[in-house]
Amino acid sequence: MRRGVWAAITLGLLDMRGDIRRFGLLIACLAVGTALIAGVSSVGASIRQAVERDAAVIVGGDVELSRADRPATPDELAKIASFGKVAVAIDTNVRAQSDANDAFVDLVSVGEGYPLVGRVDADGLPADTQPFAFLGRRDGSFGALVDPLLLDKLHTRVGDNIELAGTAFQVRGTLGKLPDSAVRGFRLGLPVLISTEGFAALADTTSPLPGLGTYYRYKVLSATHDAEQLRTGLAAALGDTGWTIRTPRDALGAMVHYYDLFMRFLVIVGLASLLVGGVSVWTVVSSYISERSTVIAVMRSVGASRARIFLHFFAQVAALGLAGVGAGIVVGAAVGLLALPIVGQAIGVPLAPTLYPQPLAVAAAVGLVTAFAFSYLPLQQALNIKPVILFRAKGLASPFAWRGLVGSPQIIPVVVSAIAFIWLAIVMTDDVTLVAAFAAMSVVAVVILRLATGFARAGLRRLPESANAVLRRALREISGPDSNAPSVVISIGMALAMLIVVLALETNLSNEYLGASAFDVPSFVASDLFSDEAAKLKALQAEDSDITDVTTTPMLRGAVTAVNDTPVAALKPHGSEALFLLSGDIPITYRSELPKASKLVEGDWWPADYSGPPLVSLHQSLRSGLGLKVGDKVSFDIFGDSITATIANFRDYSWQGGIDFLVAFSPGVLETYPATLLGAVKAAPGREEAVERSLAATLPDVRFVAIGETLDQITKALGQLSLAATSVGGLAVGNGLLVLIGSLASGRQQRRADALITKVLGASQLEIIAVFALQYLLLAVFAAVLATALGLAAAWGLTLALLDVEFTVNSGVLAAIIVGAVAIVAALGATTVLGAFRTAPARLLREL
Repeated sequence: MRRGVWAAITLGLLDMRGDIRRFGLLIACLAVGTALIAGVSSVGASIRQAVERDAAVIVGGDVELSRADRPATPDELAKIASFGKVAVAIDTNVRAQSDANDAFVDLVSVGEGYPLVGRVDADGLPADTQPFAFLGRRDGSFGALVDPLLLDKLHTRVGDNIELAGTAFQVRGTLGKLPDSAVRGFRLGLPVLISTEGFAALADTTSPLPGLGTYYRYKVLSATHDAEQLRTGLAAALGDTGWTIRTPRDALGAMVHYYDLFMRFLVIVGLASLLVGGVSVWTVVSSYISERSTVIAVMRSVGASRARIFLHFFAQVAALGLAGVGAGIVVGAAVGLLALPIVGQAIGVPLAPTLYPQPLAVAAAVGLVTAFAFSYLPLQQALNIKPVILFRAKGLASPFAWRGLVGSPQIIPVVVSAIAFIWLAIVMTDDVTLVAAFAAMSVVAVVILRLATGFARAGLRRLPESANAVLRRALREISGPDSNAPSVVISIGMALAMLIVVLALETNLSNEYLGASAFDVPSFVASDLFSDEAAKLKALQAEDSDITDVTTTPMLRGAVTAVNDTPVAALKPHGSEALFLLSGDIPITYRSELPKASKLVEGDWWPADYSGPPLVSLHQSLRSGLGLKVGDKVSFDIFGDSITATIANFRDYSWQGGIDFLVAFSPGVLETYPATLLGAVKAAPGREEAVERSLAATLPDVRFVAIGETLDQITKALGQLSLAATSVGGLAVGNGLLVLIGSLASGRQQRRADALITKVLGASQLEIIAVFALQYLLLAVFAAVLATALGLAAAWGLTLALLDVEFTVNSGVLAAIIVGAVAIVAALGATTVLGAFRTAPARLLREL
């Protein structure tokens, strides 16, 4: 028996040698889907392992507690210390000055015990000495470790004194990297490290720019190293008092959020590509079985069993599946190895190029299950071919009884394959919702396409025949009993639907990235400008071509006193923004138009000429941070006057677009109060130093803060993600077009036979081509209409539920892809019969 099995497999593989080229599309589709899933899974596994392995290093402890309004009280500090070792770090922004220059710095103040895990990378800091002790008071001055670029900017060197917020500090070394830099996220200014004692000695800790507060962070390292248990215990001990508690995964910041979105997008593209690849497997294998029906009939007539037939063709499918999946694994692993260091650098966590066997094995299993599941039904069709077809017309094998399959044991492998696919997808994504949504949408799409095709064909059969011969024949080919319309519509429809899903997701993901990065990033910012200084700044712009833009925004200070008549003391804020809002005097502004870097998330913006009752726009985080909603009342104390404003909207804004305010009033409320201006200057690329000198010469009493370089680093990273999303979307488009081409393989030999017979009966080549072009044009348009509705509905659900970004559609690109796909289908449908015109009629007639 074993010899018989190997003989069947060997014969099957030998039989495939002459047709190997026709399976290129099948291999390519499987390879693309498997490669995407393998690459994504490898990167995801690396990030998870890095977080688990280096959790304490990433955070600087097991968890981190933080707040923006005040330091921990002695009682709170005692409660925190009861859970383990504690280290304190305070983040703020101040101005650094020397005799020659000044600069905007990101000031980090650390206490005893910092760092609990890892070490501070700094030249001049002895390996066995903690920063707190090294930076203590000597000869009347505290010490500082500064970024090497700050030395150049201030024209100083190690050993010199500089001023931080008006207090003298001695530069004792250069700062390389903090061990918990990954969790600090996006910070403005060059980093400087001092001790908490030095921080207490600062003369002025007011931030030079609005909206940048002081953050008090407390690292906790416990004996159990169970971050979730520690978070729960600390939350219960401290109560609802405005503390934010973060684990390593929470603390990785905004860039991980963007990478999470990108990873989800890639997983969806990978699953979609595999599903579309499965459709390619189905159409290619079905066409191959149909064209080999005579060979199968001969095999059956000489005594080949159903099992022998199955093994013969299953060996071919298995070899092709292994080739496609194997190629995909190799490409996916290679891409993962190349991408890991880049991703790690972007999120601030070292990710060494490493092969992870489990995700690669899961990706391979998903690819092979897909190949088997979609080839199994066509293989069952081969088992139904009987020797009697040798006495029938060429290619007219009995149609497969699909309905009879539902209640038979033959359906079991299909069900098992579906369960295995879903289980593997859940293992791969760790997201039951994503897999369930994808599977449900796929099944619904196939059912709708099949039912819609059946109803359409039934309707065509009831229509009176057209007087136009070309149209009449095209409709007859679609509605006839031997039509391949169902398989063509399902193949084209699924390929186009998945294409539309991927394109829509790519558009929304790119908009999310570019929405956070595509602004004109200001090069310099200055606060507290007077009107005459702003006028000089505008005049300088007109004279200096290196200055491309200057904007000024009114700025004054006020304090929130009540929300919906509830005093601030009785409120329970959550999150840094809410704590900052209630911390006392804060910067506020008034605007007539919504800034470019902002977008509304709830409510409506007021008209530019609004003159009604006071309205206010707040940052969207305050909805959850204070439980606010549109229509609520917020009371402010501004220069001793009480002003109550109605919340008109909530907005989100990107710091990459510059400095913005938590609170913005409508026009006609604050204009009569004394205000200074926040100025933003944009320099031409490469001319930042020249502009800085020009600003210093024109406005020597104004301190401009250089923030452009820091913001550019963030925007470049987001731009790279947008480019990557676009590239992957383009790859998926190419994969979908491959499947569209492959779907036309179904019934190709029969179409050529029909075309040649029609030619023998007197039809011209032009008429025959016109019939087939019209037939496939109608099928493609019908499939495209259904696919557009299905694809947009699926993309909308996935965008809102899983990617959690705003849904938009690029109608121009979408229309171009659909029209292009329809044109390709119509053209290829017509050209598949061209080979029949080069075949001698007598040769075909002898085979009928």
